[in-house]
Amino acid sequence: MDSLATPAVITAIADPDFEGVISSALFSQGWSVIARTLDMNSLEIEISKCDVSQVILIYSSDLPGISVARLQEITRSGVTLFGFADAVGSAQGLPDISPRPTSSAELLAYIRGNIRSPHLRTPLMQPVPNLHAKIIGVGSASHSTGNTVLVLNLAQESALLGMRTLLIDANFQSPAIATLLDLRKVSDENKWRDISENLSVSEITQQKAPGFNVLAIDAAAYFDLIYIDLGTLANLSSDLTDRRWASQVKIWVSNLAQNMIITSTTELLQQRRLKDLQQDLSKISIVPNISLAVLSVTELRKRDSPIFTNTYPMSHVWQIPNDARSCSLAMRERTTLAQVSAKSALRKAFLNIAIQITD
Repeated sequence: MDSLATPAVITAIADPDFEGVISSALFSQGWSVIARTLDMNSLEIEISKCDVSQVILIYSSDLPGISVARLQEITRSGVTLFGFADAVGSAQGLPDISPRPTSSAELLAYIRGNIRSPHLRTPLMQPVPNLHAKIIGVGSASHSTGNTVLVLNLAQESALLGMRTLLIDANFQSPAIATLLDLRKVSDENKWRDISENLSVSEITQQKAPGFNVLAIDAAAYFDLIYIDLGTLANLSSDLTDRRWASQVKIWVSNLAQNMIITSTTELLQQRRLKDLQQDLSKISIVPNISLAVLSVTELRKRDSPIFTNTYPMSHVWQIPNDARSCSLAMRERTTLAQVSAKSALRKAFLNIAIQITD
């Protein structure tokens, strides 16, 4: 399942109401429920018919005929198992049983968070942490949309507004924040580095990715705002069921962030990529509210642009003026627009977005 975009699922749940909740949540993501079994005998028959290494089994502890020994046989076959308690919350003596999820979002977060390690013991469902910080993921519909410039300047503006702000570079393909700010060995920091009043920076690498959840929870208890540069969001639905380390932060943001900002431009090909991403978003369920920040490289016409279509509802749509001169100056000085071009229209646009985010 290393590149599985639409997981194949077998359910083995005796309670029809609970099974209906599970199946509806999975169908809403476009996942394939290939069998809905009602007892252990029929479950074993269905598993024998399919490529077990490509199957997720979601079962409940009240399934007729279920036992530890029979579950162990299924586990040895390579099936990924997710077990839930019965209607009264009992595990009925079975191992690794989680409480029933209270919502589709909780179920999907649990599966996405654990699908990456199917051959390890599946962690029990944990309550969603109560995060002090507001979490904001920033990602692009395609490459070269000003994504890193946006997230860097939003973090700076939020810090200047008096918010304790952490900027996390999780753009694994093209990390750039440390370079743009002339910071050395940021990736070597265990947690984060304070670089100015109210502003800190962290960079996530492959070595640090396994500890990201702990870092993020610790950071959310200390900071007011956490911005996360996610890089490109193309094929997001596939990333959310991907077991590779590079998808971990996107899964975390999709489950726990309050907001996600998508960057794009008014260029024709970028608008095409944006439309594709909007269609992808319409097929999945994620927690954050989605906003759009559009760099106005060319004149924007409503009738031509997918920005104004209803493919996916956006909480905000921000148009950002193009100012290559100010950006070049900030890059040469290794700093932000607030430091080198405070009165520019571009800096004012970033400040306006930051104010809306912090309100």
